[in-house]
Amino acid sequence: MSNVSLLDCTLRDGGYVNNWLFTPEKIRSTVTNLTDAGINYVEMGYLTSITSAVGGTQFGGIKEMAEFLPEHRKSSIYMAMADCSLYDIEELEYRSNQTIDCIRVVFYKRQIEQAFRFCKGVVSKGYGLIIQPMVTVDYSVEEFESLIRKFSAEYPLYSVAVVDSFGCMDRKQVKQYVNVLDSLLQKDIRIGFHGHNNMNMAMQNALAFIEAADDREIIIDGTVNGIGRGAGNLCTEVMADYCNMNMGADYALDSIINVMSDVTDPISREKQWGYTPFYMLTARHKAHPNFANFVKEKHDVSVKEFSEILEMIPKDMLTRCTKPFVEELYQKYMER
Repeated sequence: MSNVSLLDCTLRDGGYVNNWLFTPEKIRSTVTNLTDAGINYVEMGYLTSITSAVGGTQFGGIKEMAEFLPEHRKSSIYMAMADCSLYDIEELEYRSNQTIDCIRVVFYKRQIEQAFRFCKGVVSKGYGLIIQPMVTVDYSVEEFESLIRKFSAEYPLYSVAVVDSFGCMDRKQVKQYVNVLDSLLQKDIRIGFHGHNNMNMAMQNALAFIEAADDREIIIDGTVNGIGRGAGNLCTEVMADYCNMNMGADYALDSIINVMSDVTDPISREKQWGYTPFYMLTARHKAHPNFANFVKEKHDVSVKEFSEILEMIPKDMLTRCTKPFVEELYQKYMER
């Protein structure tokens, strides 16, 4: 048996491509096929308290999500992601055998204290707690150590992930953060990697993560077809096939192909994701990929012009990407 488990977040991260508007039939078929494939962890979507956002795989509550859980869970574990700033933890229902199993709490560095308080609600309702510090490269090694000590001292962690939100990490950085997790977390706490493909490094970084943490339980994230915002994610099918060939795994690729055929391939005919030089440049600057999305949405810019626009972003705004700010930035560039 391999110590590497796969987590598929097609219904959550893939939602950035289609605004989470998966139909009930597509949600159900995706969950069923991923379960049949033997995917270890299936992420159902987002929990949100923003009423206007609810729909598809953005759920207002646990009950709505539970409707899509399969009758026979087989070996899969089910979870949802909750942004500590977008979900009211007081609304969370207690875990039962009719609910999901774990909640991934996602937060930026500036939200550590808010996330810390939020996690208390997750644990008190009986869910496995997974913490996802977005843009992990924002943390120095010392800051990351402090973060891990803070959360592990207070909460029974199920897993902690290294999150390459902007697809800008290299193998050396991946190993640095793995070393922190390995040295500070008890051996029964799983460690995970969530990679994006801005520099076409998602697979290489996942393998570097596995190599650096070879004596621990490891969770590697992916999406079917790599569906996701901007450059997209590590491909679940590629990682599953690699595990089958090299790690003694037995993922049923035919079931993953069913998700491609039924869900992600039809979306790809209308919506695009994947590597472009624009996403490479946002990664190089450790900037949010939406800088590329928002500029290209309204303006016809060359790669060189976009590179020059990125140079103008103040350091404290690299992760704070809004359409008004990007438009202001573009206008300043044009006035130079």
